[in-house]
Amino acid sequence: METAPFAAAMRSDHYPPPDSVRNQLTSINVASVYHIQTATGTCIETIRGLKDTQPDRDIWNATISGACETAIRSFSDRFDNAADEAVQLIEALPPAQQSGAANFMSQSMGIVNRVVNQASSGFSSIDRRSIKDFLAGNWNRLTEVDNDVKAACSYAINALNAVF
Repeated sequence: METAPFAAAMRSDHYPPPDSVRNQLTSINVASVYHIQTATGTCIETIRGLKDTQPDRDIWNATISGACETAIRSFSDRFDNAADEAVQLIEALPPAQQSGAANFMSQSMGIVNRVVNQASSGFSSIDRRSIKDFLAGNWNRLTEVDNDVKAACSYAINALNAVF
């Protein structure tokens, strides 16, 4: 986060971004949170789809790993795209507003980053140990991860819209 391209050096004469810019930056971050929620749901549904297949530890491990890795990679890609969008927007501002807008974006992306961490942590908990539970018909861990990420996304969207 500290090396993000929009993390401009703070100056004492920076001004807060206009409301229209704050709204655009907030929209970028809200879209990122929705992306995380969608990617998580896709991952969870891919794994749940194993319920209807013949149990095979190797195939299930590959499917679970692939689904989780794809979701995590998509989080990273969306985070990068959000940063690129923000940089374009910030660079188009007058110089006196750029630092304030960069600071605003950096702080609000911190909220998104916490959701990414929550989702990634949930995926880490769906590992090879879970396969034993899945084979036994216990799919509760998926529901827990899904609910945790949905709650984190809801909190983040509310925080982004309320605070910013």
